[in-house]
Amino acid sequence: MKIRSGALSLLLSIALTSESVSAFGVAPNSRVQSSSSFVSRTPSIIHNARSQCVLASMATSSSTRSPQNNKSAGMTMFGGAESGGITELKELTKAADASNPIVKTFRKQPTLLKISGYAAVPASFILGAVITPSRRAAATAVGSAITGVAGLIGKNRLDAATEAAAMPGIAQVIIDKGLDDPETPSLIAEVQETFGVQDEDFADMCSDIYKVYITGMIKTPITKTSELKELSSLRTVLKMDNLRVGEAHTKAAKDFSRQTSLFTPVEDLEDPDHPDRMSIDKFLFFSERIFHQGGETEEAFKYEMSRVAKAFDLSLRTAMDRVAEVAEPFYDRALQSARSKIDTGAVSADMLERARNTLGIDDSVARDMHIATFAEEVRSLLGKKSNDDDESEDSAEEVDEATMKFSDNAKEKLDLLAEVLNLETKDADYEISVEASPLFQAKALASMNDSIAGTISPDQAWSDMEARQKELLFNDDAMKDLLASLVMQTMGQPLEATMTFAKVNNEGATYDKLLEALEAKEAIISVLKNSDWEEFNDFEAKFFDPKSKSSACGFLEFADRLSLYRVFLKRSVSKSESGEELTEELYAKVKEVQGMLGLSDDDEASEFKKNFGPELQKSLATAMIEIMGDDFTPELVTNLKAISDKIIKDYKLPDSLVSEYAGPNYMRAVNIVNQNTPGGVPTTEQMEQLESLREYLKMTKEDTYTFHLEVFGSAYKSGVLEAMGSTGIIRPELKAPLNDLRDRLGVSEGACKTLFLEAVE
Repeated sequence: MKIRSGALSLLLSIALTSESVSAFGVAPNSRVQSSSSFVSRTPSIIHNARSQCVLASMATSSSTRSPQNNKSAGMTMFGGAESGGITELKELTKAADASNPIVKTFRKQPTLLKISGYAAVPASFILGAVITPSRRAAATAVGSAITGVAGLIGKNRLDAATEAAAMPGIAQVIIDKGLDDPETPSLIAEVQETFGVQDEDFADMCSDIYKVYITGMIKTPITKTSELKELSSLRTVLKMDNLRVGEAHTKAAKDFSRQTSLFTPVEDLEDPDHPDRMSIDKFLFFSERIFHQGGETEEAFKYEMSRVAKAFDLSLRTAMDRVAEVAEPFYDRALQSARSKIDTGAVSADMLERARNTLGIDDSVARDMHIATFAEEVRSLLGKKSNDDDESEDSAEEVDEATMKFSDNAKEKLDLLAEVLNLETKDADYEISVEASPLFQAKALASMNDSIAGTISPDQAWSDMEARQKELLFNDDAMKDLLASLVMQTMGQPLEATMTFAKVNNEGATYDKLLEALEAKEAIISVLKNSDWEEFNDFEAKFFDPKSKSSACGFLEFADRLSLYRVFLKRSVSKSESGEELTEELYAKVKEVQGMLGLSDDDEASEFKKNFGPELQKSLATAMIEIMGDDFTPELVTNLKAISDKIIKDYKLPDSLVSEYAGPNYMRAVNIVNQNTPGGVPTTEQMEQLESLREYLKMTKEDTYTFHLEVFGSAYKSGVLEAMGSTGIIRPELKAPLNDLRDRLGVSEGACKTLFLEAVE
């Protein structure tokens, strides 16, 4: 009986695994279940454990994840407290232990569990033989078989407990040894071997551990970059491939989304500052980073990331935008740290590159952030307020911009920062010019206006500008562009005022304002000559070309510019002593106004013709009548020429205008001769008059051929016909008279040949 009692005790100690299970109740075997979720395989143990974890999380959610307590929750570069993943693993092991104490026993002493499993069936067989004594061997065999079956059932029960203990065992290794311990991977492998778990089932357990871990991380909305390293290390020690990582993230996303939707309204999830929204964004950030670090192809990455995004009812694009919203503040903190430590040499471009790679910052985004960081440093070194500073009336008193300047070592510091940020010189110079331009402009404009007013010399004005340029680290190219803008502004103001008077027909004020504009122009030219810059050599071409972007007169319509020029031209003539001439001095002013208003020489000629052409035309017409009249004498021509030359000189009329009027007047004179010559052949006296008129009108002989041919061509043709007579042949002695006729008619030799041929035909 002692043997029977001992055997019975041994069997009961092995078979009775839990108070919650009958002595021979059959628990589900994880190998029978096909789901990769540990919860589905061992509901009697792990489901209870996970339920307790979820309940614990829900209990803490109300206190740790309220908007009020997490108002300042954002992100941190380093983690000091225990990882949320480790905390979640501890909850898992605690829940498993509470659900089934024997799991804890066998997890602590897995060898005992294995021995018990091996001994369960033989012990049951022996027990059956002991408790069913019989003289018949068959009866004893039946008793042994019955208790053997019971032993087999007990072994299956132990197998389930084995696998139930394996997953908490993995968790316990990670809790005890951590992720960075080189022994952790081998210890996890020992868990599989010790508990005898098949490879596929063990891989599923590792996936579940990973899912539990990342779920624990996102329960805290604060994002830590150290957690990225944790996840990467966890993936390594669990030997998870990309497929299992993607599945784990997708399942965790679905679980968290389902849990969150039960307690958090949709409108709260749209608030970027709400803790649950922050946790979701954190999860998206971790997923994006882990997928990329796993070396996924672009197609595979989009697939996995889309699945995670879909779990939260988001499009891939929206999810990626949220990832950027999480990552960029981290990188911004790294950039601010680089700014603060730039003097120490503790930062480098390589360090920032590693940070970008860790956070997944796109190159174009990084460049924009680098430029913004550099610009902020420029503002700081100038003594300007930061963009984040309070600009309310209660803020500190504004700093006088006239005193703002860079310190002596600012250039060196900015050069170092630009190098660390991989900014090109042109980009760095541009950011400096953006911040320094308003400060330089104020000084340059004041100096230029003082020079125009005559309170300082042009040399002093330029000296002041150069000094301010050095204080603000303003390069020459930026200075040229800004000065060009100032010239436009300085010259544009008087021209605008001039146009105001012109519109109300106040010609006197218009004339005076144009003179003031000319004085301002001369003062500016005198200042800029000190620069020795070629760009300013041709002042009018640069600043008064209406088609140029830097034109000071480009805002005026062509008709308005022409109107201003006309007023100045006419007033200049009236300002002369005689009131009827344009002196050399006044003409020089007119030419300056022409250039200042961006008018061409053709525009000038047109205005001169309109204003002074009629007087010249009248003089030429009168002279033609006098020369072709009965009182013709060479002296008369001389006197008439003096009159017309004076008009041309007084009004500075171009020779082209005289030539324009000469032709019609000469044609009229030829017609007068033709009318007074019944035979159609002018007399010697008439030809002398025409010759004098030609010289008076400054025409060449060739200029008159056309007019003579038109009027006297028929007379030459008649002479040819008369010379041929009835024979149709011109005798040699008649050729000389025909040549004389040609000369008297003033027709060219070529034209006469044409007329001859026409007559012969």
